[in-house]
Amino acid sequence: MIKISADHDIPQLNKLIRTSIDTNNIEINYFNHSDINNKNISESEILLVRSTTKVNKSLLENTKIKFVASATSGINHLDIDYLESQKIKWGYAAGCNSSSVTHYVLAVIAELIEKKKINYDSKIGIIGYGNIGKKLSKYLEELNFDIFIYDPYINNNKLVDFNTILKCDLVSIHVPFTKGGLYPTHKLIESYELEQLSNKVLINSSRGGIVNEKAILKNNITYIADVWENEPMPNNELVTRSYIATPHIAGYSKQGKLNGSVQVVRLVSNYLENKKDTSPFNFQDVSKIDQEDIIDKSALGEILPLDIFNKTFDVKSISDEMKDFFKKNLSNNEIATSFNQMRRNHPDRNDFDSKDFLSKNF
Repeated sequence: MIKISADHDIPQLNKLIRTSIDTNNIEINYFNHSDINNKNISESEILLVRSTTKVNKSLLENTKIKFVASATSGINHLDIDYLESQKIKWGYAAGCNSSSVTHYVLAVIAELIEKKKINYDSKIGIIGYGNIGKKLSKYLEELNFDIFIYDPYINNNKLVDFNTILKCDLVSIHVPFTKGGLYPTHKLIESYELEQLSNKVLINSSRGGIVNEKAILKNNITYIADVWENEPMPNNELVTRSYIATPHIAGYSKQGKLNGSVQVVRLVSNYLENKKDTSPFNFQDVSKIDQEDIIDKSALGEILPLDIFNKTFDVKSISDEMKDFFKKNLSNNEIATSFNQMRRNHPDRNDFDSKDFLSKNF
C-alpha cells in the first residue's frame, strides 16, 4: 500500500487521482496546509503540496517520503538541495498559471494607461523569457508596444542586455526565485537598478525576494506587487506605499489552479509508472480528464483589446481592499490571517484564453 499525503486545497485532486490511477493500492490522506507536518506525513511515500508549505529538512526528516510534487509554477518553497541530497524525487507544475499571470500584468498595464501613468508609446522591458515572458511579450507585441526582453539563459537574437531593460518605462519580472547558479535572482533588483528605474514602473508578480523591498521604500518608483517577502506577513509600509498591492493572486485563476492539479497527477502517475515492476498500476491519460475546464490553447482566435483585461480583472479594487486592511493597526497574526483570507476568498476567474472567458465576453 502506497500512502499519499496531500493538501486538500489542491483543486479536484481527489477526483483526478481516482480517475487516472488505480487506487486499490493507494491510501490518500488530505490535510489543511497548516496540518502538513512531520508527524502527520511520516508514514507517507508521496507528498503533494502548494506554495503554502515549506518542504525542507524539518518537514521531511525521518519520514518515508520519496516523492514530492507541488501544484504551483514556483519552487522557492521547496528545498531542492535537501531533496536531492536525500534522493527524494520532486516535481512542480511549471507554467500552469502562465495565462493567469499574463492576464494580471495586462490588466495592470491597462490600468496604468487609463490613469496616464504610461501610454502606447512606452517601452516595456520583460525580465525572463519562460512560459509567462513569452506569452506576455507576444501579446504586447501584437498590441504594438515596443518590447525588450532579457534572459541570460536563452540565446536568442531578439533578447537584449540587462542595462537596456533598465532604460524601459515599465519593467515586468517573470523569473523563478533562486540563490544559486550563474544568474541568481535573489535581490536581482537592488538599489542601483531601482535608481535606474526612478520615476518608472516596476511590476513584480514573481517572488518577493527578487526585489530589495527596503530599497523600494527609498526610491521614487511606481511599484506594483503581487508577491512579497515574508508572506503572509508582508511589510505594512511597502503595501500601503505600492501603487497596486495584491495578495499573491495573479496566478489564481480557475484554469491556472486546475492545470496545477492536472500536472501534479501526471507527475504522480509518472512516478508510480517507474515503480510498476513492483507495484502494478493501470494508468489512464490524465490529459483527457475534465478537458472542457482546462485552457484551450487554440481558443483565442485574435488579439483582444487591452481594456478587456482590466474590465475582467479589476486589480485596482483588489489592491484597495488589501490596503484598507493594512492601514489598520493589526498584529502580525491578524495580518497573516487577513492576507490568507484575501487569497482564499479571491473569486474564481477564467483565463483570457479559456473557452469560458471567450464565451462570456464575446
